[in-house]
Amino acid sequence: MKPKFGIIGCGNISRFHFNGLEKVDADVVHIVDINEEAAKPYVDAFGTRFSRDYKELIADADVTVVSVLTSGKYHKEICLAALEEGKDVICEKTMADNASGAERMVQAAKASGRLFFVSYMKRFFPAVKKAKELLPGLGRLFSAQVRVYQNWGKNFYELENADEYDYILNNYGGAVVKCAGSHMIDMTLSFLGRPQSLYSYIDYIPNSRFDRKATSLFEYENGLVVTFEAATHPLKRIGYHRNSWDEFTQINGVNGRLEIYTVMWDQPENNGAVLIHYDNEKESCTEYRFEAVNPFDIQIAHFYNCLVRRQQGHPDVIDGFNVDVIIEAMQASAQRKTPVKLDWRGF
Repeated sequence: MKPKFGIIGCGNISRFHFNGLEKVDADVVHIVDINEEAAKPYVDAFGTRFSRDYKELIADADVTVVSVLTSGKYHKEICLAALEEGKDVICEKTMADNASGAERMVQAAKASGRLFFVSYMKRFFPAVKKAKELLPGLGRLFSAQVRVYQNWGKNFYELENADEYDYILNNYGGAVVKCAGSHMIDMTLSFLGRPQSLYSYIDYIPNSRFDRKATSLFEYENGLVVTFEAATHPLKRIGYHRNSWDEFTQINGVNGRLEIYTVMWDQPENNGAVLIHYDNEKESCTEYRFEAVNPFDIQIAHFYNCLVRRQQGHPDVIDGFNVDVIIEAMQASAQRKTPVKLDWRGF
């Protein structure tokens, strides 16, 4: 049966979801936002019902799948209500405010039997898919580095307080780790699986919870250690494309190396992601330059096909849970100044 979408939240991220849904000719039947003006272009384009209260959408018998595109602080409440009503769910990142909230969402999703997807769209870059294909050929992995450096238009390292940015903390529960790092944490876990423990240092703006840089070591049972760093910065011309966006994954194995350069999240059509593969047996290096694509479109098409076929795909509710566990452990490690053993709670 063709899924019928209800969309909750028409903020900046929603345009990517609406564009992807339009490209797969999806049926969008109900849209919710507290700001009618924000919703109106989409209501008109899709010819849908409009409500200001998400509970009206969840109660709508025509809606079979609920896309939760609100600020992160509302995700758990809305997703749980949607599952309770028997709806499939697509949830923007991050899934929950903490690991306990994410655990509750996993339990609810499993009990409901519904499909549940989390929007970590970086997995869908062609360069990332090709890297996953090549990964087994690296042999035993011994080292990896992952970073995401984003220019947020200000030098946050000179600020003495973060009062003007309270809205970021209120809406998302954190700054650079939640808003920038979460995608690359998901990428790391997608490639390498769950670490056993981690150690983190987080640099906060003084007298605030605004994290402007986070550095972590993810430790695996087989001796693999991943160096992970997320930071906001004021540097205008760094990164592979010299546009301030510096997002990089390097994975080293005894048989070779993979390097992935992903691109600015809200302008992915401007530059293609790049993959470089070094094959140690051949002593050769291959550079894969892919056409510039919007990974949101590929992700939405993937979710849509899974919904039509009634097959659970990734990223799923467990993938969302994994990221939330890592983030909470990073915060705990930084606060305690000790390593933290990760608790995957039997999932």
